[in-house]
Amino acid sequence: MSFCQIMILIAVLAFVVLVVFAVRALLQVKKTAEAVEYLALTTAEKVDKTKSTFELLDNVASVLDNGFYKAIAVGVDLARRWHSKKEK
Repeated sequence: MSFCQIMILIAVLAFVVLVVFAVRALLQVKKTAEAVEYLALTTAEKVDKTKSTFELLDNVASVLDNGFYKAIAVGVDLARRWHSKKEK
């Protein structure tokens, strides 16, 4: 074998090794993409399931911001102060 033939053989072997590593890397990228897609789908389902909970929390927060609740809180505070003065 001549020097040129040996160099061509080495280049072909290096190319084959490069192709094998590239194929394995692309297969891993495909598996990772499938896992990310599955995660996105299951997360979207869980977000949809918890949407009603967030709506409930929003309703409770709006009730707590309501003037009626504030009036009750002031009444409870006045009753506590009156009760604490009565005990002294």
